[in-house]
Amino acid sequence: MVSRKERFWITFMLRMSFGFLFLIVSLGQFDAGTGVFADKVSSPYSGTWLAGAFENLFGFDDGTAPLRFFLHCIPFIFAAISVPILTGLFLRPALRLGAILLIMLGLGKYITSGNDVAPTAMNFFLAFLICCGLYFLGQEDEAKTE
Repeated sequence: MVSRKERFWITFMLRMSFGFLFLIVSLGQFDAGTGVFADKVSSPYSGTWLAGAFENLFGFDDGTAPLRFFLHCIPFIFAAISVPILTGLFLRPALRLGAILLIMLGLGKYITSGNDVAPTAMNFFLAFLICCGLYFLGQEDEAKTE
């Protein structure tokens, strides 16, 4: 059984580490410019099956246009996720959204890089750590009911 103080510190460190991770990443993307970030990250998708699917199935002239729109929103999403994580309000939904976003970004990186699995593995590992934190938070609820 984990003491009350230990639970507080584990939850606090989970919040601070992932809250500041998302905040610092979003500030870096804002600093570079959201359009520059979106264009830089979406350009490797131009020859992939995902861009082809957007062109052929959905009728886009440029298959990277939906990806550019999504990537243009990423800094705003990261900044929005960091606030509830840092404050602790709506912590669990924000952590879940963060894990889903990291998995999506990891899969996207794998589509463009193919053999370079290190960035994909890092995104999946961070999503796994968030899931471990969510599991711990669930254990905290069970301990309160006992």
